Formats: sequence, structure tokens, C-alpha cells
Amino acid sequence: MTRIRAIVIAAQDEEIQPVLEQLTALATKPAKLACPVAAAWVAASTSGNILVLRTGIGLVATSNALGWAMARFTPKLVISTGSAGGLAKDVEVGEVVIGTTYRYGTADATAFGYALGQVPGQPEYYTGATDLIDQCPPEIRRGLMLSGDSFVTAANVGSTRENFPEALTTDMETTAAAQVCHAWDVPFISIRCVSDLCGPAADQDYHIGLDYASAASAKAAIELLVYLAEPGPSGPSQRFSEESLIAALLLLFASVNNLKPTDATDLPANLREAVTEQYEAVRPDLIEASLGLIAAGRQAIAEDPTVTLTAKQYDTERANLARELGLTTGRGQLAWPPTSQTIIKRFNGYWNDALSKVGMRVQSGRKRGGLKFSDQDYVTALRTFATWSAKQGISPSYKAYQQWIKDTDRRGAVPSGAAIRQRFGSWRAAAQEAQI
Repeated sequence: MTRIRAIVIAAQDEEIQPVLEQLTALATKPAKLACPVAAAWVAASTSGNILVLRTGIGLVATSNALGWAMARFTPKLVISTGSAGGLAKDVEVGEVVIGTTYRYGTADATAFGYALGQVPGQPEYYTGATDLIDQCPPEIRRGLMLSGDSFVTAANVGSTRENFPEALTTDMETTAAAQVCHAWDVPFISIRCVSDLCGPAADQDYHIGLDYASAASAKAAIELLVYLAEPGPSGPSQRFSEESLIAALLLLFASVNNLKPTDATDLPANLREAVTEQYEAVRPDLIEASLGLIAAGRQAIAEDPTVTLTAKQYDTERANLARELGLTTGRGQLAWPPTSQTIIKRFNGYWNDALSKVGMRVQSGRKRGGLKFSDQDYVTALRTFATWSAKQGISPSYKAYQQWIKDTDRRGAVPSGAAIRQRFGSWRAAAQEAQI
């Protein structure tokens, strides 16, 4: 059975076509896959095998298609893409929006004690995967997305806005996909482009072409997949500067240890700028207090470099901060400080390397200098090989991998077939790890 790393879904032909075109440009033309309930394709790429689904319009069609895929494959993540209607009064046509939370705009079981938008027996709302949201460009707007079984128009937009004042967009598929992913415990995110405004003001543009909106959302979705598969911290897709990651570590270290803010006058300018950049557009009131805590963290580490901070402590304190700021639901979502996984990825794949950057003295552990290839090097080689084999029309076998190294003159530049077998225990285990 084909191993699938990610699933990208859209409702209409016009919405799925840009996804297929972008994947074709990146790697190989997606191959049709037999599916009884939707149109399906599989694309081999350096981001791993990607299943593309044109689900059809509506909640039931989306649930049906995605449920079929979940029962057949074990994806690492699901991305919903396409167009949406703009609900927020300040949202603009052509604006790309990321869903942080998802509700049913037409669900009403309040008579039985449920919240508006909640289906009985289900959570009050579904949340987008924080690790995925963290990797999206900070300038993309984040917030609540609604879904329902009818279009929101000027005639009924008033009640929808009244019931869900924090909602940014509405469509007919996203929340159903979020519910399916919640049931299967698979990370989910929806990236939509506003194609129409629901009840626009007189001076607002209210419509753009579906093809434009679909292309914009597809571009953002595929860029996210490519970024997640990147082997290292370099390149234009970085979402956070190194200074902002160091500032995040110092801030949460101080918070974990209940340090009091100190004078931040002598704090390096690059750290001050990093914090200001992250907070000035969303919570400028937090800048000075955060700088004081960062200064306190630097001072504590300078006085005792043997102090430490675990990734679990970091993520727990980050979650506490999100709750305190009220940024876990609705219009806001905590983008910075990022998760520990983001920090680990940026610091060579090791938490201790991140701690060393802020001045903590860490145990060296096993020497890494003798390793020629990193874990990511192995995965990247396998995925690059899988793309080549798909173009050649051959199975991504061990023998084909050896041939790929020879034909593309990569001997010594990538792990050998024997090294891959030794690393993962078997070729099958290696292919499974790389999702090829």
C-alpha cells in the first residue's frame, strides 16, 4: 500500500486544480487513484507522498471522502484549502486566512445545554494543529472559521456575526474535515482565501474570481508542506529569526522559574527588536514586561549556567501563557513563542543545542561529530529518490535506490543503500519512516 505523508483536500475542481499544478511543478504529475467517493490523486515529492482529494461540496461529502482516506492511509497531517466567504467586517477579498479554531455555524443544540455551534457529543470547537500554524508566515491572519450546510449571504449574515462575533470566514467543508481529523487524532489545518464578502459595506470590493482565491490558498498550503520537509534551518522559509527563538527560550525559562522582571536597559538590541517584532501588531502591551523577564532570565543563567529547561517545561509554560492571554480560541492564536519542536528543528535537531545558545551548560552526551549524515539527510535522500523513481515509472525499491545513486552521480553525497538498511533496520522500515 502507498504510504501517505499528507492529505490536501478541496471541494471543487477549480479549487483542487491549483494544488495539482503546484505539485506537478515541484515534482511529478500526480497519478490518479481509484476512490469510490471522491476524485483522488497521489503525488510523489520531496515532501513525501501527498494524497490530493477533490471531496465535493458540503459537510457530508467532505466527511465521506476524508473518512475513506483515513481508513486506508495513516497521514501525518491534513490540510484543507480553497475559497471562503468573509465574515469579519475588516476582512478583505483576496486575503488568505488560517483557521485556529473551527465551529459549525448552523449547529444549535443549546436547548440541551450545548454551546452554539457545538454538535452534541462533540467538542465545543475543533482546534488547528499548533505546530502547523506556527510554521505559517506570521503576516497571514489567524482565527475562527465556521462551516455550515448553507451559504451565508447579506440576508442572514447579521445573525451569524451576532452569534459568532470572532469568526473570520465561513465555508461548507472545513469543520467537517476538522471533526474527522479529531476522531482519527490527525493534525489538521485549514488555509482559505476569501473570495466573497458576506454582506459587504458599500465601499468594499466584495468578489474575486474563484480561480484566484483557489490559487492563493493552494500556494500557501503547498509552501507549508515544502517548508515542513526542509532538512535544515537555512533558506527563505524561516518563520522566526534566531534572536526571536533565543528570546522565547529566555522568556519561558524566566516564567517557569517565577523570576521577576528586571531592568532591560542593557538587553541586546537584537533581542529587543525580536520581541517588538513579534508583539507590536498583536499585543504591544506585553513588550516591556516580556523584555524584563528576558533580562531576568539572562541574568539568572549568567549567575548559574548549570540551570536548565526541559522541552516539556517549555511547552507547558507556553500553553499557560496562551491561556492567560486568551489566545487559544477565537480570533487570536499564540504564534510566538513557538513550540519546542520549532526550536529543536532550527537548532540542528537538538534541544541541548538551543539551551547552549542561551548560555546554559549542557552535558555533551554522545559525540555527534563523527556522523556524516543526519536523520534528516536520510529522509531527504529517500524522498528525493522517490520523486526520481516516480518520474522513471519504477517502484522505489532498494535496487532502484542503488541505481539512482549511480545514474545521478550521488555516491558519497547521500547515504548508501547499505547505510540506510543499517540505520533503519530494513529497507521497508526506512521507506515507512520517509513516507515513500
